[in-house]
This record gives sequence, structure tokens and C-alpha cells, in this order.
Amino acid sequence: MPPKDPQYASGVEQRPELDRHFQTGISGLHVIGGANGSPLLKTCINEGVEVIRSISRLMPPSRDADTETEILIVGAGPAGLSAALEARRRGYRFEILEQGRPLNTILNFPDGKQVYAEPAKLQTLGQLKLEDALKEELLERWSAQAGDLDIHREANVREIRRRGSVFEARTADGQVFTARRVILAIGRMGNPRKLGVPGEDLPCVYTALHNPGKYVGQGIVVVGGGNSAAEAALTLSAQNRVTLVHRDDGLPRVSRANRTALERAQADGTLQVMLSANAKTFRDGEVDVSAGGEIETLKADVVFVLIGADPPTAFLKRLGVTFEGQWRWSRLAHLAWVFALIYSLYAIKSGRWPYAGTYAQLMAWGADPSLLYGILYSGLMTFFGLRAARRYRHDSYQRKRYGTLISAQWLIYFLLPWALYYAGHSDYWRWWGVTLTYPLGYYGLWDSAGQLFAGTALPWALATLVAFLLVVPLVSVFHGKRFCAWVCPCGGLADTVGDAWRAKAPRGNTVRKLEGASTILLLLTVACSVFLISGYRALADPGAVKEVYRLMVDFGLASVIAITLYPFNGPRIWCRFFCPLAKWMELWGRWTGGRLAIVPNSECISCGECTRYCQMGIDVRAFAVREQRLSNRTTGCIFCGICVTVCPVDVLRVERRGSA
Repeated sequence: MPPKDPQYASGVEQRPELDRHFQTGISGLHVIGGANGSPLLKTCINEGVEVIRSISRLMPPSRDADTETEILIVGAGPAGLSAALEARRRGYRFEILEQGRPLNTILNFPDGKQVYAEPAKLQTLGQLKLEDALKEELLERWSAQAGDLDIHREANVREIRRRGSVFEARTADGQVFTARRVILAIGRMGNPRKLGVPGEDLPCVYTALHNPGKYVGQGIVVVGGGNSAAEAALTLSAQNRVTLVHRDDGLPRVSRANRTALERAQADGTLQVMLSANAKTFRDGEVDVSAGGEIETLKADVVFVLIGADPPTAFLKRLGVTFEGQWRWSRLAHLAWVFALIYSLYAIKSGRWPYAGTYAQLMAWGADPSLLYGILYSGLMTFFGLRAARRYRHDSYQRKRYGTLISAQWLIYFLLPWALYYAGHSDYWRWWGVTLTYPLGYYGLWDSAGQLFAGTALPWALATLVAFLLVVPLVSVFHGKRFCAWVCPCGGLADTVGDAWRAKAPRGNTVRKLEGASTILLLLTVACSVFLISGYRALADPGAVKEVYRLMVDFGLASVIAITLYPFNGPRIWCRFFCPLAKWMELWGRWTGGRLAIVPNSECISCGECTRYCQMGIDVRAFAVREQRLSNRTTGCIFCGICVTVCPVDVLRVERRGSA
């Protein structure tokens, strides 16, 4: 796996937990824009409009002339101004607080920087229009659109408290503003990331480049490995002696165009690039840089530390905002409630404690619990599958995938096996052993040889073996683990009912190691089958082996535990950590390399959306920024294609090896 960028915790940035109205767990407190991880100017602008639309449904504007301020907007960046313009259009009484300069994000861009209205396929909402333009043109346009808004400047909000039905926001200078709702649109540019080394607070060390034209004939050091650092170094190198310093051994987060320009500048001798180097100490006119185990002192009249900005996590937590994945008592109560619900469902289906009586009563009425369960399962997949297909309707790949999942569930996993049952075939249940495919459909090879390879069971057993030893390997070579995302009913439920929680998937190198549990379960399943087929009785009773496996694996891990954890740890816990079939397919992908891959182009902006929405916990961004193919040779990718779908700048695509 490519190394992780420390900017991201386990590959994805921690974000505040919000509802569909951008509202935190504190009713009336909303977070939009860069503060909640919105990756682009256009999405920030749109969130400003969308949050006011949501508020208008929750709290329509008052027509009472004496009403106090209804909405307090903290932050006058693109998101905040967009919200303000929409609030004014709808007739709200609002105030805007800004600790620094309005549109500080744009003002911090280097002079003459080209700003792109990406993604082109996404419409810009509201009155703050965004089109491809130079920084100066964009500022002029937005000043004309929002210049008449009344903004309280130098209002550094330090505290926000709810007092009854209103919020009180207190600034650093003691001013207090009240409102019925608060929108935090504070971005992150006010939190530039620091190196934490001596001398970083000297007046010659900057965290932004505003006017490169004022630097002429100077020695300049730029620290950073992203596009901002690369563009600053290139711009400054035209009239100065510039050294770009970066801690890694490459510049994977820099776009191909900028990398090419850096290589050209190096070849021309107008720019020096030091990789695997760390700035250790800043002094007036000098920077100590550690490289190759030695300290080198560089002449530097000015230093620019351009290593990004941190989200305002500490500020939000101080306000009482909870973050995704943060456990608290209410979350534990939610977990207990979901567990009770899911346990009850599967206990009724299988007649386990304390629902044996319920199971017996349903059977007496002629309502087979397994049939009812199949109807419920298929119905839920259909409802939530259609909703997900609508959500991703702009992507034909997702429309086809959800259509295939729903069709396979009804036809292959429900209608056909139950048709066999009502046609009088006593071995109807073996259909699932073949179509789920051993070792997921473990019961396909779960009897003694005398029972499996005789009578009506023989063709089923042979079909199961062919599927396991021939069909699955071939499918894995040509389609990778796509079965998990296109056909499998377990994966189908995860991708439909669980779609809303896909961003909650656990990530990180430690988690990746835990996925090895599926290898253990694969070996255990095969060992149990060999034991049962052999007819050997000395070690354990076959009935006991079957019951323990059903209880621990089928009922416990695959059903109750995996589905209970959907809202808390994402919907792919079973697929990632335990499913023996997923591991079997993954092994074939690793051995053969597979024919499918997620392929990036050179335009990754390192926003992390692809990683965030990957149910399998893969750090897709780490591959994208390095322009590396992501395949089953190195990952457990199921080729659901969601990373391709959610990428805001169309960097990724699903590609078959050998195709263009």
C-alpha cells in the first residue's frame, strides 16, 4: 500500500457529524464549507444555498418586524457569502461575522492564479456565480454580487452557547451576538498548518504567498509538497533564487503539469528541489535543512511554509460538536437498540432464543419465516437500491450496478429457489450453495461423501465444486471481486441499505492487518467441510460442528454483528474481515493481478472524497495522487466504482487491462 499522508487520519479527514440539513448534534447549529470538509469552491457555494433552503423548511422567515436576528453566519468566505445572499433573498434577518478579510481564501491565492469552476458537471446554485477566471476577475465579480452585504469585520468568535431558544456568540473583544440559528462557514485558511520547529514565528516566515511580484533578487525557501508550494516556487523562481523543500522522496500530490514545470525549472537551473528533506530551524536569513542524515544551511531572506491548513476541529469540539466515529452514551444506546432489532429478526428466522415459539407459530400458520425473511430482504434491497440509484443517477455505471443487484436478488436468490421449493424439490436449499458459491454458501459441501455424492444431491455437489474451483477463479481473473458489488446478496444489502453509512468504514494500516481474519475463516470453512465429507467422527460430532459454525459464523458474524454495525462501522464488516468467498476471490486477484483496475489521471486535487466513500477502507487517494493503478494485486477492491462516481474532478475510471 502507498504510504499515508499525515494530513489525513487513517486516510480520511475527521469531519463533524451532520444531518441532511448540515446540522450538528446541537439543534440549530449548522456547519458548511471547508469546516465540514467540502473539497471545492463550487461545493462550498452550493452548501451555502442548500443550508438556507434546509433552514427555511425547519424555520420559515418571520414576518414580525420586531423579530431578533434569525440567522448568524460566522465566516465571510464563499460558503458564508453564498448563504447570506440566499438568506437575504428569502427574507431572513441575519448578521455576518468575519474574523479577518472577507473572501480570505481567494485573497490568499497568488496574484494572477487561474481559478477553475470544477466540477463542470455540477451546477452552481444561488447568486454567487463561479466561472473559470483569474483571481482578480473572480474577486471583482463577487465584490459586485455581495459587496453590499453588511459584514462585522475583525469579529473573532471564541464561544457559542445556546441560551433557551437562541444562541449567543461571544467574540474575542467581548461583543455578543444572538440569533435563533448559527451557520459556521469558517473554512480552514485561518488555521495554517505549522511545522513545529524553532523560528517558525519569525517575521520572515509566511504561510501564504499574496504578491509574488514584490520579491526580486532574494534567496527564498518554499516548504511543502502540494500544488500550492509547487506553484509558489515556480512563480517566485522567475526573479529569485528558490529552493523547494519537501520531506518525501517524491511529489505525488503535485499535478503532472506542475511536476513537468518543476523538472524544466530544475534542468534550467532556475529552481532547486530538495526531496527527503526537512526544515529543522529558521533564523534571520537562514534555514537549517536535514537531508541524508546531514544538516545543510540554506540562505533564505524569506521562507514560505505552504503545507496546507487544518480544519477547525478543536474549535468545533470546544462548542460541543461531535465528530464521525466519536463514541458517546447515546451512540452506545443506539448500538444496543440496533443489535436488539437485528438479533430479533434473525432469531425469528431461525427459531433461536427467545423466539422459538414465534417461529413455531409462524410455521403453524403456513408462513415460513425464511420466506418472509426473503421477501423483507429483497424488498429492502429494492427500496434502498432505487434510492441509491437515484442518488448516483448521473453515473451510468452505478445505474447498471444497482439494476443488476436488485435483479439478481429477486431472480437468483429469491424467486428461483422458492420456485423449486413449491415445485416439490426437497434439495431446493442447495441452490443457494451453488449461487452464493462455496465457501460463502458453505452448506453446499456440508455433509458426508455418502450423502453429497449420491442421489439427488450429486448434481448439486458437483455444481458447487465447479463453482468453487473453476467459476470463481475465472470470474476473479476477469472481473476481480466485482461479484461482491454487482451480484452477491450480502454485498447487495451493504450497497443499498448500507449506502448511507459507507463513509463510516474503519481505515488504517492496523485495520488492514485485521482483514487477515477472513483468511482464517476461509481455512476454517474448508477444514470443516473436509471433516464432514470424510465422515471422520473421532474428533467431534458432525451435528455439533454444523451447529457451532451456523451459530458463530452464519447467524453471528455474517448476520447479526455485520448488519448491526452498518450505522457505526460501515456496511462491509462481513465482506472485509470475515467473508471466506471474498478472501478466495481476493487471493486469485493477488495471484493473477486481475484484469480490472481503478486508474487515475494526473489531475487529482487530493480532496480525499474517494477514500472517504470507499466501503472497503482503501486509501484510494494515496493511489490517485501518485497516479498508480489500484487493483486486486494490492487491495481488496470490489470495483463498485463509487470512488469514480464521487470524485469531483473526474480523475478516476474503471479500466480493463489492455484497454485504452
